[in-house]
Amino acid sequence: MVRTRLTAITTRGSISATYNRRTVSTALTRRYAYCANPPLSSLTISPTTIVSGNSAKAVARLACRTTKWTRLVVSTTSGATAHNSGDIWIARDRPSVTFQVTARARTNRLNVAVKVRKAGSSRWVSDTFIATANPEMCMPSSRATANVIYAGTRPTTVTLKQPCALDISRYVYLATNNSIVKVPGRVLVPAGSTSVGVPVTVPDGTVADSDLIRSQLSVGSHPGGWAHHFDLEAHPGLESADLNAWADDNGARTVRSHVDLGFPAITDTVVRVESSDPLIPLPPSMTVAKGTTRADIDRTITAPEEDTEVRITATFGSQQRTDTVLVQRSFRPGDPVSLSRQTFYGGGRAGASIDIGRPAGPDGVPVTVSSDSSLLTFEPTAFRPGHTVASLYFDVAEVTESTPITLHVTAGTHTYDVPITLQPGLAAITLPDSATSDEPFTGTVTLTGVATVDTPVRLISSSSSFQVPSGVIIPAGETSATFQGVVHLPSSSSGAVRRLDAYLGRLYTSNDMMASPAS
Repeated sequence: MVRTRLTAITTRGSISATYNRRTVSTALTRRYAYCANPPLSSLTISPTTIVSGNSAKAVARLACRTTKWTRLVVSTTSGATAHNSGDIWIARDRPSVTFQVTARARTNRLNVAVKVRKAGSSRWVSDTFIATANPEMCMPSSRATANVIYAGTRPTTVTLKQPCALDISRYVYLATNNSIVKVPGRVLVPAGSTSVGVPVTVPDGTVADSDLIRSQLSVGSHPGGWAHHFDLEAHPGLESADLNAWADDNGARTVRSHVDLGFPAITDTVVRVESSDPLIPLPPSMTVAKGTTRADIDRTITAPEEDTEVRITATFGSQQRTDTVLVQRSFRPGDPVSLSRQTFYGGGRAGASIDIGRPAGPDGVPVTVSSDSSLLTFEPTAFRPGHTVASLYFDVAEVTESTPITLHVTAGTHTYDVPITLQPGLAAITLPDSATSDEPFTGTVTLTGVATVDTPVRLISSSSSFQVPSGVIIPAGETSATFQGVVHLPSSSSGAVRRLDAYLGRLYTSNDMMASPAS
């Protein structure tokens, strides 16, 4: 029980009013109760709810007035601050004092308790109010993770953190300064949440040149009112997946699978892979090492019984790349074969390639070639293991007319009849006995018979000062054709001997031509 001494003080006065020259007066009397040492009677705070960063009004009241100044001690919950121009005092003859309490909510809300007592007293009076987070101050201000964004058909979620939560759901507004990096215009932050996920989309197929795709993400409480900015980096992600199959010189089959990011990996990057056929077994994933762009896996496989198409599917995030490869079975006698050329010229050594279209098996394929004509002499050949082509060489005798011949090509146990044609070859390339420097001369190329088709002959000069066309064509129905050339000799030269080569199935060399300086 608090005891105090009460004193009554009376204040007298009057009030008067005049209307139409008539004055009316009334006497006023006010009585105040004064105490020598009054206790605090109450503390009242209003409003009971404020927004973080604002202030509530606190009124501390004495039980009665006093003729002395009264100093107060104030205590508040952490996060709140009581303030005035200095110490908080109740002036003499005053029943109360008003002061401000500012609160900053770091969480969803802050329940603030304010206590006040007279200096030297242990008796407290108290009241409470609530501070809710300020939407303007409670904006996303940091990233939860610094993960790199990857291009793809689906967005990558970037999580932003805010220093507080609100009692209500609200929108934050977004923008980027790179048109390739897309975000929604706004996202909803649920009530009570301290983070928000922002979906960031970089279109699949976006290419990065010398650096990552960069952008700035801006966040604010309204469009254009940006409170914070975040640097974003985007990687183009998965560029391609490829399969390549081949057979080595021993006939073993190898398939190489590779995935390519097209841009160095920021960290060790795992790409899921899948094969459409057990012929090519693949692991569940392939890892592109940090700083590299691709990963490869080689698998040795058994040649299939029949041609088999296999597809690889590589998946990274929302990106997917595929590739197919046809794994051929080995050559079987009876499969089609072809010859790289069918026309040959008499009087020389001829060469061609026999193509079987698919790899020879581990034992290779023996080949013998013959004909019913004595004009051809063949060298032995064979298909080496894993090879699809074999080289065929043979000598051709001189012919004076177009001569059809059938080759008998035996590959393994099967013989193929392949038609070819022998055409008249070169008989000579003739130059004049002499020529003058810088003056044109005429040369002639001659066949051993009449050309049945236009026949190209290649001309070969061994000196830049001996200028001739690269070739000449002997028209069908003719046995020869002419060409023009010129020799350029330096002024100090006393003359030089020149020769010219021509090629048609084999190399022919002309007669000597004496070139003299111009007079």
